[in-house]
Amino acid sequence: MIIKKRILLFSFLLVSLSVLIFFALIIPGNKREPYISPYPEGKNFVFTITDDAHDQTVEKIKPVYDLLYELGLKTTIAVYVREPARNNGIPDFELGSLSREERIEFINDSLSLKGDTLQQQDYLDYIRELKRRGFEIAIHTASAGNDLRDETIKAYEEYRDIFGEYPGMNIMHSNNLENAYWGHKVFGPGVIRWVTENVIGAIYPKAKFPFQGEEQGSPYFWGDILKEKTKYVRMWGTHDINTLKINPSMPYHDPQKPYVNYWFSFSEGHTRKMFNKLLNDKNIEKLCKERGASIVYTHFASGFSRRSADGSYVVDPASKTQLAKLSQRKDGWFVPVSELLDRLLLMKNVVLSETASAVVVSNFNDSAVPGVTLIAEPDFRYYDENGNQLKPDEDGEIIVGDIPAHGNAALYKNADNLRPGRDELSRSIQHREAPQAGAEPGRFEYARLVLNRGWVWLTTTVDW
Repeated sequence: MIIKKRILLFSFLLVSLSVLIFFALIIPGNKREPYISPYPEGKNFVFTITDDAHDQTVEKIKPVYDLLYELGLKTTIAVYVREPARNNGIPDFELGSLSREERIEFINDSLSLKGDTLQQQDYLDYIRELKRRGFEIAIHTASAGNDLRDETIKAYEEYRDIFGEYPGMNIMHSNNLENAYWGHKVFGPGVIRWVTENVIGAIYPKAKFPFQGEEQGSPYFWGDILKEKTKYVRMWGTHDINTLKINPSMPYHDPQKPYVNYWFSFSEGHTRKMFNKLLNDKNIEKLCKERGASIVYTHFASGFSRRSADGSYVVDPASKTQLAKLSQRKDGWFVPVSELLDRLLLMKNVVLSETASAVVVSNFNDSAVPGVTLIAEPDFRYYDENGNQLKPDEDGEIIVGDIPAHGNAALYKNADNLRPGRDELSRSIQHREAPQAGAEPGRFEYARLVLNRGWVWLTTTVDW
């Protein structure tokens, strides 16, 4: 078994090196042309978190969320709506078939089945409070165990009764058999899927588990509910703090996975140690320099707060320090994950084009886009409709402002020649076509996503 794992690791590294060399040869360097920032009002980077529900209790997570709120970091917490009725993954059986003592012992031995749910009043009250404070409440599937279709539907309706809306985000939980397009089916039909199921599955059984959330006729089918009521689902992962760098097309729709409206990726930080390593000073500077967006996946209930001498829980000092450093960056945008993804989706329909006399920002969305920001070299000079000069600030930013639905904003190149510029702009706008928002990753981006996720799996899951 050890030999098989080492062969697998060597093969993965060889393929990864080949692809990275290929990318280095074909991808051009940075260009001087201006471009549109995906973030509003001159913000340079984004930091946010998805916190999974494993082992959550109020006393464990409250110190962390109190800290996040104090620091102005709004994030996303995923919750279990209901108590599990079945085991998680394989073997699949009803927990109710166990005696009460056996059930308690079984769940206590299984981290994947532990954690409070919205059926516990104190936990529900606290999650409601987080919602009022501006945190996003996602679901971590209906429960910690395999959920039949009826159980998932009940959970969605209970969530709506509590929060007045359906969950906009679903974080698939672990080995739940109702997970959609999970295991080897994260890949489309072909060689990679076959290798994942039949080769990797021989070493790591989860790769060939019978996940059935998208299979009509299965008792676990709920793809229609997912498509109708939930906008975002988490998928690919990376060790890079800049999630957007690895998956610039997110959020995206994959036509081969029609029941998921939009997929997004994450940066790996699921343990306290990995979280603190990801948020080291060097990576924070890297995130800011790259104008990146970080969506960190973690479990705040697993070691981020510890019991003090008086029995209360306090936040891990290293985590607290790094989160505070991030929050002190005034150029950061700290919003829940769906708010970031909504912005990225909007910005796919905001297009920069250039005529002989102007740079034009066009909004093809059915809604206004606030705080549009242009990034340009320091020596660039533009002029607004009134002939006022616009030049980049010290961060290379020009805040264009709000652009109405199907509207345009022009930055003219010559203050003495505005009228011809307006006429040319009017003619060019008539022939402009809307982009394809939500398009899936291209071949190179997809290869990078697969390699990054494979590396995360090899370094965090496989016991070498």
